[in-house]
Amino acid sequence: MPESSNIHSKKIYHRFASRRSVCYQQDLHPTILLNKVVDETHFSKNEVRAIYRAFKETSPNAVINKNIMREKFAELFPHGDIEHYSDLLFETFDNDGNGTINFQEFVKALSILCRGTMDEKLEWLYKLYDPKDKGEISWDRLFYVITSMDDLMGRTAKPHHTREQKSERTNQIFEKFDVGRKGRITKKDFFYVCKTDKTILNSITALYTLLPG
Repeated sequence: MPESSNIHSKKIYHRFASRRSVCYQQDLHPTILLNKVVDETHFSKNEVRAIYRAFKETSPNAVINKNIMREKFAELFPHGDIEHYSDLLFETFDNDGNGTINFQEFVKALSILCRGTMDEKLEWLYKLYDPKDKGEISWDRLFYVITSMDDLMGRTAKPHHTREQKSERTNQIFEKFDVGRKGRITKKDFFYVCKTDKTILNSITALYTLLPG
């Protein structure tokens, strides 16, 4: 479950942040305190500047809305139904819930994904499955996220999973994460399983990314 989220998140990261802007001399916007961003992230000043240039190239008015995010996902997955998963990811970046992602929100999320501690990354991943921070993940929410990820690949994907197969896959994952068979996945369960599953740990660790200076 989290390993699939990591793959898609890393793809959209490369689409936004690893491109060099043609406006190479453009510096960080004066209203953004560079030192403050550096202090609040795991990035250097040069890395923050590089990310900002790419961010401004993507959105000249320095905010990303859902439509821009969907456009980038459509470039990555041209044959897929990208709307649901794109919106799920958007919500994890939009910390204040105002419907847009500003640079500070964007760079902080990237910092967690690429350079964060294991706990920071798990907190971010958990938010994908429990966006309202209820402290638990329901079967329905898990099914929705799994279906959204499958939809990215489109109907041409092989193998193509039926609704019944997706439901069975959700059952298997839910049982794995529902420690103690409580009928729900608590946040504690989520962290415990992720930290004790070697495949998930390797996937999360692999998110460390070098940025252009």
